[in-house]
Amino acid sequence: MNKQAARVLLPLAVVVVGSLTACGGSSGSGSSGGGYVLGAALPLSGAGASTAATYRQGIEACVKWVNENDGLPKKITVKYVDTAGETEKGTAAFTKLTSVDRASMVFSAFSSITSALAPLAERAKVPVLNGGALSPALAGLDWVWNDIPFISQELGASIPYIKEKHPRFKKASLVYQNDLLGQEAVEIMKKGWTGEGRALATLPVAVNATSFTAQVDKVKAQAPDVIFMVYSGESQTALLQQLRSAGVDAQVVGASPIGELPSVLDLPEADGTLFTLQAMNFDSPDQITKFFLKEMNISAGEGAPAIPGNYCNGVLMWAHAAKELVREGKDVTGAALNEKFGAQGRIDAVGGSLELLADHTLKTDISINQIKDGKVTTLTTIPADG
Repeated sequence: MNKQAARVLLPLAVVVVGSLTACGGSSGSGSSGGGYVLGAALPLSGAGASTAATYRQGIEACVKWVNENDGLPKKITVKYVDTAGETEKGTAAFTKLTSVDRASMVFSAFSSITSALAPLAERAKVPVLNGGALSPALAGLDWVWNDIPFISQELGASIPYIKEKHPRFKKASLVYQNDLLGQEAVEIMKKGWTGEGRALATLPVAVNATSFTAQVDKVKAQAPDVIFMVYSGESQTALLQQLRSAGVDAQVVGASPIGELPSVLDLPEADGTLFTLQAMNFDSPDQITKFFLKEMNISAGEGAPAIPGNYCNGVLMWAHAAKELVREGKDVTGAALNEKFGAQGRIDAVGGSLELLADHTLKTDISINQIKDGKVTTLTTIPADG
């Protein structure tokens, strides 16, 4: 099995779990009916539904591990609320999870939603765990923890790689989702794709778009050598199909959301596509990684999902802090957890280990991968300090 691959299993059926009414207690107490409560504000419907279902798989895998192996005095349950990928629904979901369900930590996804949750998290004293949003603006927020590399790290790996391996590529197009993440990607590309006659064109696309006729026509007119894509959701499949159908044969370089989608990996038009991804060692012999792969129903050689691994690791991060609080005779509250997260350092996790830095970001290598004949090969890995 490749050390880093990106095939994700077909998602579990998406079910929005209704919340139980909490009785008494304060927001962020993290317990209900005698158990610990974690919250998950995820896009279980809409453009991000298929990927959010795999995030849920990751969460459930490590909840099962912790409940069976970590010896905490109470069991963990997870309450899910659908955000549909919309900021307003995301903030409503967080409020419900913390004030009604009394979750002590809330999982989030999508950069715009996670950014909007930051002030609410500080007010409620309940930390947010981001395992799927790529915006650099999420760094350094007191109540937001990111165990996923940002688009700045991904483009910081792919841009120099393309410059080195394809020096004749001069004209680049960036197709980006028109939100916080995409706007940041534009600024990164403008700074990175410079010198030696290089030119950059940028094309915004709505997050929920399904037709890309206008963008494809513009890309075709630009005749780029390379197309960088910073876009999320199943619509990437249609975008690639429409580009190739229009005769655009430029090298495509995607960000990690491409690697989440079986529909992209199996697409003939995606053959030869490059994409960046967090490097995780799924050949690691540790028991947590083996358990995760088993729960995800992945056999040797089938590949392994990195981003669901991030959500699984978020549960392990919570459990590590919770065990310390229990040993110290303290309540497992959002405020107490947030303090422990800041002193955690490196912990055992899926793919080897998890190390968060002082600015609440993940220290990780980035892999450059290629889709070929429906399979993923890692071409090179860029060290975190490189």
